[in-house]
Amino acid sequence: MYFSHTRCDHLSVFCCTLCSLCVLCDLFSSIGGAIKPVVTFTPIWGNILFYDNVTLTCDVPSTEDPRTYHWYKDKRPIPGEQQRLHIIGSSVEKDRGDYQCQTIGGDISDPVFLNVTINFVILQRPPSAIYEGDPLTLRCHHVKDFIAIHTKFYKDDQEIKSSESDSTFHIPNIRRSQSGLYKCTKRIYRSGNESIVNEHSDVSFISVKGK
Repeated sequence: MYFSHTRCDHLSVFCCTLCSLCVLCDLFSSIGGAIKPVVTFTPIWGNILFYDNVTLTCDVPSTEDPRTYHWYKDKRPIPGEQQRLHIIGSSVEKDRGDYQCQTIGGDISDPVFLNVTINFVILQRPPSAIYEGDPLTLRCHHVKDFIAIHTKFYKDDQEIKSSESDSTFHIPNIRRSQSGLYKCTKRIYRSGNESIVNEHSDVSFISVKGK
């Protein structure tokens, strides 16, 4: 029997090492070696306030050059064949849910949840899992048409930052010991009505996974 020794790509090295032949390598690559696209958000936050804008991007491997993309929300097809899906003036009923994308002939991405909330203030965080050693940025975000004059961050009810102008809290290399309940507060008022200032807050549990 004749075996064709074709060149193996990096996805098939393990198969070729075991078999010393590349007969199964191409089969492995075509069945299990495809790289899924990934849905990312711009801005990066996985939770937004109603009327916020967000752009979803279908990121694919650099070796691929698809011309058409398919988008899904809660497993149902939605209009859009471009790499980027723009959501302008988001609403809870229309835009909250799981998003996926797919290229022609390619795998479908894992679902990524976009949470749209009706509130005065939310503590924003990236949608992906947080691992030890990763940088982490949290943002205390307030509703449009309001002005904020003071932002505070807390971890497990202990104040960790206070600022008049900076609405973010950054950890360059987070540790598992920094898992906990994070909270932010803002004093906000509507433009033209400075006499009524109210404090609003939001909380989020941050779980740091080990690598």
